[in-house]
Amino acid sequence: MYFLERGFQWSKSLTTYEEATEAFNKQQRQPGQAELHAPEGVGESVSEEVYDNDFVYAHTDTFIDIRTPNDEKRGVITIFLLWIYGFLFYFSLRFAGTAIEYIVAGHGYYDDVPLTNKDYFFLPLFPLFLLVVLGMFLKYTLRYIRLESFTARRIIIRFNRITRKVYLLRPKHLGGIRIMDWDKTEVLIDKNMSELEGTGGFVVLVWDKGDGMDLQGTPTDNLEVTFVGKPTHNASELLAFWEYIRRYMEHGPAAAPAPKKLISKFPWPWLSLKAAWGLDTRFLRHRVLWVFVLANLLMLPAILIHATGHWLSLLLCYEPRFPRVIEEAGR
Repeated sequence: MYFLERGFQWSKSLTTYEEATEAFNKQQRQPGQAELHAPEGVGESVSEEVYDNDFVYAHTDTFIDIRTPNDEKRGVITIFLLWIYGFLFYFSLRFAGTAIEYIVAGHGYYDDVPLTNKDYFFLPLFPLFLLVVLGMFLKYTLRYIRLESFTARRIIIRFNRITRKVYLLRPKHLGGIRIMDWDKTEVLIDKNMSELEGTGGFVVLVWDKGDGMDLQGTPTDNLEVTFVGKPTHNASELLAFWEYIRRYMEHGPAAAPAPKKLISKFPWPWLSLKAAWGLDTRFLRHRVLWVFVLANLLMLPAILIHATGHWLSLLLCYEPRFPRVIEEAGR
């Protein structure tokens, strides 16, 4: 789930801010490489429309809470690793039970031949070996399962129009909580992109060193990046979504009204099925696209497995909450 965020944190560990800045300044656009026509700051409008597209967790007169792109991309790692963990743990218990039964009886299951000293040594050894294997497996795979389980259930981006701050609610291993300046926000989005280039796109926000701080008030010592929204269908949706956030912060709630329905945070199982299904109902309006419905029906067993893993990963996570100082900011 958190592959983008984990990848960015990993990339920051490979080089210092100064080295990354120097390398960026030396970069030159290659022949044929498209130029990014990014907006000139948060004051520039990029669309005549606004579109929330089911991105919003909360909408008040003070702030809006927005989701990140990878909420659906979870569950596969969880169900795969949990199956291996369960397999090793189950058989270690089975072998431990058998060993205890034989030792208490003093003989094997199929005969009355007394156990030897060798039997007393090896019978408890095999379940212990499986537990050691399980422990080693946990040690080297826990970092991967924490991409979608045993961590925060979601990353939330809060845009507070009163304090003019952007609050990043993230687990510590993904950068932690940050308070970033709205006016210093750089948005990596091409305002001249084609409709096709916007397919599967999302908003990327960047802040330079010192453009924000942590909860203790310490200025950020490196770049900060966050990914906002869910993948869109085309460029119009993507630009209208950024315009929705921009107008809320610059002009207020009237310019970016609350959606008819906010995203639910409760881990309902049918929401996991919907996320794993990944089939947009608008396909049903176009007969030529019904082939995608057929393809999804053929993949239904895999979809159900993914949905189960998705739901388990939600249940194994905690619901993150902003600290009190952020909840009360701007009130």
